[in-house]
Amino acid sequence: MLDIGTSKIGCLIAKAQAAPDWLDGEPMQFGLLGFGHHRAEGMKGGMIVNLDSAEHCIRSAVDEAERMAEVTVEDVAIAVTCGRLKSDSFSASVALANGVVREDDIARILAGGWQYAARDGRTVLHALPISYDLDDNRGIHDPLGMSGERLAIDIHTVTADDVAMRNLMLCVERCHLGVSALVAAPYASALSVISQDEAELGVATIDFGAGTTTLSVFQDGHLIHVDAIAMGGYGLTTDIARSLSTPIEHAERLKTLHGSAFATPSDECEIITYPTVGDAHGHNLNQITKAQLAVMLRPRIEEILDQMRKRLAANDHAADAAQHLVLTGGGSQLTGLPELASNMFGKPARLGRPKPLLGAGDVGQGPDFSTATGLLHQWARGDDRLSSRSQQRFLGTGTGYFAWVSEWIRDNF
Repeated sequence: MLDIGTSKIGCLIAKAQAAPDWLDGEPMQFGLLGFGHHRAEGMKGGMIVNLDSAEHCIRSAVDEAERMAEVTVEDVAIAVTCGRLKSDSFSASVALANGVVREDDIARILAGGWQYAARDGRTVLHALPISYDLDDNRGIHDPLGMSGERLAIDIHTVTADDVAMRNLMLCVERCHLGVSALVAAPYASALSVISQDEAELGVATIDFGAGTTTLSVFQDGHLIHVDAIAMGGYGLTTDIARSLSTPIEHAERLKTLHGSAFATPSDECEIITYPTVGDAHGHNLNQITKAQLAVMLRPRIEEILDQMRKRLAANDHAADAAQHLVLTGGGSQLTGLPELASNMFGKPARLGRPKPLLGAGDVGQGPDFSTATGLLHQWARGDDRLSSRSQQRFLGTGTGYFAWVSEWIRDNF
C-alpha cells in the first residue's frame, strides 16, 4: 500500500487476519509486516512535478518496508489526491432477457457506467454500485438470482484527470512496481477512521494533508461523495515562516508542537523561541507567545475549513447526509481544530485515528497515516472488484461488443 503525499511517502505491507468486511460486521484485522516512509520530494499537491526526485523517494520508502517485512513487493495500491477528483452519481437499467438477474446483467450495467464516467479525459478510480432496483422493488442489496423484468443500479463513480494518473503510474512503474489499484485518498482515509454506525447514519471525513485537503461522505454504508482542494498544512507552515522570517523546518516545528486553532488566556504567558533565517546556529533567538502563533494560524485554518464547507454545501445530497464530521490527517492534530470545525459547519466533530494494526505498536497509529492504513481496508471491502472485472470483461472483448456498449450507454445514461 503506497501513500504518495506532498510531505511524505509511506509504504505499508500487511497481512489480513480475518475475512469479514468491517461494514458488515466483525472488522477485518491486519498484521503489520513492514513499514517505510520517506520525506517527499518532487511532489506538489499530491501530483508528480519531478519524476527523478519522486522516484527516489518512493524507492526509499518501499525498500525500507521490504527490509522490515523481508519480502519483495511486486504490486502496490496507490492513494490518489491529485487530478481534480470528481464525484458523480447516476442510474442505469437493463431488461432481463431470462427473467432472472444474472451476474452478466449486473456486469453489463457496471461496465457501461465505467465507460460513461471515463469520458472527457478522465480515469475511473471507482465505479461503485450503491443500490439495486428490481421492477418496483427498491433498495435491494444483492439482486443476483432474483426474478424480475428490469434491473436498475444506482452507481457512484470517482474519477481523476488522465494525465495526472499516467504520470503517477509512470513514476511508480519506474520503480519496477506494478500498479494494482488507484484509490481515491479521501475514500481510503475515511475507511480507516470512521465507525460502522457513522458510515450507516451519515458522516463527512475531512483529511488535512500537507498539500491537499480532501472530503468524503458516507451514507447507508456507501461512499456517496468525494472532493479535494489544493490547500493543506504546508500553507500554515509557510505562513509561519514568512511572518517570522524563520526557516521552514523551524516553522513546521512551531506548528506541530505549539500550533492551535484557539488562543486561551494561559497561551498569552507561554513564550516560544525561534531562530531567524540565516542564523544557522541560533545565536539570536526571537520570541513569540503561543497566543500570537494561534492568531497567525487562524486565518489559513478558517480558509481551508470554509472551502470544505462550501464544497460540501454545493452537493445537496452529501450535505444532507453528513450528520457529523471526522477530522484526520497530519494537519488535524492542531489543538482546538475539532471545536472550530464544529462551529463553522454547525455539526459535531471529532478527531479520527486509524484502526490499529496488529503487532504494530505505535507505528501508523497517528492521523497522518490514516490514508495508508485505509488502503488496506479499501482492499478488504472489495467493492471495486466487480466493476473492475466488468470493465475488463465487457469493454475489452472486441470492437463489436464495444460499439454495442457505446450505443447502450447513449440510451441508458
